Amino acid sequence: MFTDRSPGRGPDPEADDLLIRAAMEQAAEGAPALPDLVPVALVQGRRRRNRARAAVGAGVTGVVALGVLGAVVSMWSPDGGTRPAQTWSAASQSTAVSPPPSPAATAAPRPVPTPVHIEPDPGESSMADLPVAERLRHEEFQQHVAVLLEELLPRRLGPVRPVDLAVNQYRAGQDGNTFPIIFSVRPRAAPGGAPADPPCRDIPSKGLQCRSVTLPGGITFRSVTAAEDAKESPTVTDVDVRFTYGFSTVSLSVGGDHSSMVSAPVNAEQLLAVARDSRFLKLVKYADRHPMEDKEHSVRGG
Repeated sequence: MFTDRSPGRGPDPEADDLLIRAAMEQAAEGAPALPDLVPVALVQGRRRRNRARAAVGAGVTGVVALGVLGAVVSMWSPDGGTRPAQTWSAASQSTAVSPPPSPAATAAPRPVPTPVHIEPDPGESSMADLPVAERLRHEEFQQHVAVLLEELLPRRLGPVRPVDLAVNQYRAGQDGNTFPIIFSVRPRAAPGGAPADPPCRDIPSKGLQCRSVTLPGGITFRSVTAAEDAKESPTVTDVDVRFTYGFSTVSLSVGGDHSSMVSAPVNAEQLLAVARDSRFLKLVKYADRHPMEDKEHSVRGG
């Protein structure tokens, strides 16, 4: 298309626009009509919005599922029992690596000490006279005591085993020697019902050495080392520690083997260390609150 613009006349913008529009209409003549894009855009928008909502819903469901799983895990314990539910959520967990379990937690359980049978003296009460449930409680307590004493006492004392019919008696020994052990938690008598202990002092003529130690908590431990036949040789030494706890008189003693004339392979310092151990005092606390021995009368001890 040509313009017949006269010479000497300037450009006419309006005429140029009309010419361009006419040329574009002539070029597009016969071409198919353009599709309507608005409905397609609306459909795609709805789909994207639905996908976004579904993704948010899946994320919330995943967090809730993890929270429920965490609550179930917190109620399970390795020993097959259950524990109280604790607060737990996936969002609150740290990415730090948990420390490995302590050796004590992974160590194999110790074998249960086999009780030693000693027939009680005529007229003496024994655990055999107790109801079944009470006897089982005494036996379980003895097992805990035997395991702890074997751990805390010197190794040369040998394995520690409970006596089957006396809750306060145990036996240790090795190499043919037997060392009797007494662990007694006996309810105290009423004032004046039992004689007081004599003053803590050494008596060389009787082979007695006494030591008294008071802890900051107020517990006074009294250890006595007794050497029988002090004027002759050889002598046999026994060690005894006594103290009061709660409503009870507590005694822990290790005797020598008098048949073979072998002294107890433990001294007063070592026995005091056992009596002051927090695990030992926990057993004492239990026996004080749940007595397993008769109340003391005229004679103290096991």
